[in-house]
Amino acid sequence: MNRLAVSILNYNSAQSTIACIQSLLVAAKSASETCHLEIFISDNGSKAEDQRQLQQAMEEIPTVHLRINDKNLGFSAGHNRNLGAIFSDFKADYIWILNNDCLITEAALGALVMCARNSPEVGIWGATLLESDGQTIQCAGGCFYNTWISSYRQYGHGKHVSQLDQLKSAEYDYIAGASLFFPVATLQQGLWPTTGADADQPAGKQQWLNERFFLYFEELDLAKRLKAGIGMAWCKSALIKHVGGSSTGTSNSQRSELAEYHATLSALEFTRLYYPRRLWLMAPSRYFFKLLVLLVRGDTRLIGVMTKAYRDFRSG
Repeated sequence: MNRLAVSILNYNSAQSTIACIQSLLVAAKSASETCHLEIFISDNGSKAEDQRQLQQAMEEIPTVHLRINDKNLGFSAGHNRNLGAIFSDFKADYIWILNNDCLITEAALGALVMCARNSPEVGIWGATLLESDGQTIQCAGGCFYNTWISSYRQYGHGKHVSQLDQLKSAEYDYIAGASLFFPVATLQQGLWPTTGADADQPAGKQQWLNERFFLYFEELDLAKRLKAGIGMAWCKSALIKHVGGSSTGTSNSQRSELAEYHATLSALEFTRLYYPRRLWLMAPSRYFFKLLVLLVRGDTRLIGVMTKAYRDFRSG
């Protein structure tokens, strides 16, 4: 029987996290003959009431393990705490890093396990992410990234779910970060260490996700650190409804200040790490293009936030 560990973060969004876990438990029942599921949750310093709701909902579910962090560690560090617990306490065959604002369909869990079993050369699997209506494709597995101007394109975005069969697998630049499904070997031996890390660090001590990125660009960093011969692919039949933004305060296509700040800072840091000779073009072009977009939308509240991210990046 395959053993699957799921890593989820919660930050002031207990209701979304509870709904996500409930959808996982339903899917686990369907796959119970072939897969044993354990869920590891890190609460990133949520408000007391939010933590209480989550604890009460999870306390009688033996396969759910909740840890409370005393502050918001961000995406990478929060998941790294979960991964450390998984490697210490649970002998997993597969590990799934999943956003708490995802609702998985009943067949998605089994589909991902089957895809991974049939193609062991793939190191990271993406799923079919759907918009909240459940009918519109948000991202078919992965995305393409323009390193010169820091823009991205989600594969299959905007198409109706009935058009899935018309989409073929693609050579993605990275897998969409809302759902990252790994054979455990990818995290144990398949990644180059993060910048400045010791390549000989044992599992449980290393940074699986690069903690330079508090929010956003973690999945791009993972793709850059995959060792030769390890690929990325899309499990088409793994359907997931991705509402989006529950932990960053983003709603109705309005990005929060927290999200805007870290999206900007992470874009600059990613370029500095992997494409430093392109930073001279990427940094000003991204700023002025984003400035134009914000002015056209009338969303001037984010201009100062974006500018602060640039100042903080320059100051180190």
